Amino acid sequence: MESSFFAEFSKTDKMNWRRQLEKELNGRSYEDVLHQVADSVVMQPYYVAEDLESNTHYLEIQKAQKQTPGWLTIPPIAFRTPSGTNQRILRHLERGADAVWLECGDTPTAHLELVKTLHTIRLTDTPVFLDTPEPAPHILKELTQGSSYYLKGGIVHDPLADWMRTGQDYGPALDSIAEGMALTKAMREFHSYKVESHLFHEAGGDVVQELAYTLASFVTYMDELTGRGVSPLMAAGRLVFSISIGTHYLTEIAKLRALRYLYRKVTRSYGLPDELCQPFIQAQSSRLYQSAHSPHNNIVRHTSEAMSAVMGGCDALSTLPYSAEFVGSESDEFSERVARNISLVLKNESYLDKVTDPAAGSYHLEMLTSKLVEAAWDLFLVIEREGGLPRAFKESIIQNSLEHSWNAKIAEYQNGKIMVGVNKYRENEEKPIFEGRVESAAVFPNWEYTLLTKRSLEEIAPMKH
Repeated sequence: MESSFFAEFSKTDKMNWRRQLEKELNGRSYEDVLHQVADSVVMQPYYVAEDLESNTHYLEIQKAQKQTPGWLTIPPIAFRTPSGTNQRILRHLERGADAVWLECGDTPTAHLELVKTLHTIRLTDTPVFLDTPEPAPHILKELTQGSSYYLKGGIVHDPLADWMRTGQDYGPALDSIAEGMALTKAMREFHSYKVESHLFHEAGGDVVQELAYTLASFVTYMDELTGRGVSPLMAAGRLVFSISIGTHYLTEIAKLRALRYLYRKVTRSYGLPDELCQPFIQAQSSRLYQSAHSPHNNIVRHTSEAMSAVMGGCDALSTLPYSAEFVGSESDEFSERVARNISLVLKNESYLDKVTDPAAGSYHLEMLTSKLVEAAWDLFLVIEREGGLPRAFKESIIQNSLEHSWNAKIAEYQNGKIMVGVNKYRENEEKPIFEGRVESAAVFPNWEYTLLTKRSLEEIAPMKH
C-alpha cells in the first residue's frame, strides 16, 4: 500500500503559520517582520501555494521570461589607446569572455581607430558592443570598411540618459540611431541603442522607480523612433536594457523578471507578437555600492549581484573590477580577472547556465515579481499621464521622487542598516561616519559621482529643451 511521506503530518493553513509566528515573536508585532521593498511594495515573511494560486498573472510573468538558459560573459573595457585596448580585449577573450563592452566615452570616431582597436577580432563571430555617442553611420562605415559584413554586438548609447545628465539635445542622436538601424536592417544580432537604469539606480531610486523610469525611457524611444520611420518591431528588438544590479539579492532577481514582463506589456500594446519580442538585458554590478574602505569586500558584493543577475535571467553579465570606481584607481589585470572569473565560476562550477528561469515557482519570488510589476506599471502610468518621461523630467517630477528615495536610503544606513566594511566591521575606524550630507560618502563611497548626477538633474530641471 502506497502512503504519502507527509501522511503523518496534519494539514495546516496560512493562519496557523501566522499564529505560530506571533507566538515566537514574544510580544513583537507581526508588522515588525514585514519587509518594505519600496514605498508601495511590502512583503510578508512567508507565502504559501494558495497565495500563488490567487495571483491572476504569475503564469503570464513566467511565460515572459527568457526561454533559453545561459548568458554572455561580457567585461566592460574603458577605451584608452587603440593598441592598449586591443591587448586588453584579446586577453579577456582568450581567458573566458564571450563578448566585449567597449566604453568609448566622448572619444571621436577618428581617435578610436577601430581597425587597430579591434585588430584580429572577427566581428562576425564575437559580439562587440560600442558604447559611444558618435554617429552610428560613421562607426558602421569604419567597422565594415564598405563590405557587407554581418556584425554582432552593436552601437549602444542612451541619448535620453545623457540629456538628463547634461542637458544635451537628444534629437540628433535619435536621428543617428534611426539611420544606423536602416543600415543594419539585415543584422538581426546587431543592437542599435541602449536603455539604461544606471542613472536612476545611482541617484538613489528604489526598485519600483528604476523599473518604471526605465520602462518610460523605453516607451519614449519607441515613440521617437517609430516617428522617424523605424518599424515598431525593429525599435523593440534592437535595444539593450543595461541594468544596474544592487545588493538586495531576492529583490534584484525579481527586478529583472518584472522587467521582461513589463517589456512584453509595451510590445503587446504595439500589436507585436510575443515570439518575436525578447529583450536583451545586460546586467552590470552596481557602482553605487562599491566600497573604498574595504575594496576586497566588493568581490563578495559583486558575486551576490552576479548571482541575482543570472537567476533573474540576464542575457549578458558585466561584472566590474573591485577597484574600478575609485578616484586615482584603475582596474588592473588581477582585478579584471577576478571580475571575469565570477561569471565563469557561476557558469562552469555552479551550472546556473543550465536552467531557464530558476526562480519560477518560488512562492516568495513569484509574489515579489508580481508586486513589482503592479507597482512599477502604476508609476509608469503616472509618468504617462504627465506627458511621458521628458515632460515629467522637465517638471522635476522624477528628480523630486528620486531625491525622496535617496534621503530615505541614507536614513536607513544612518539608523542601523549595515554595509559591511563601511559602517560596520570596518578595518580602519579612524575616519568618522555619518556626519552630514557630504560625509555620507562613507555610506556610499561613490557619493561624488551620485552628487554630480543629482546636481545635473537639478540644474537641468528648469531648462527649456
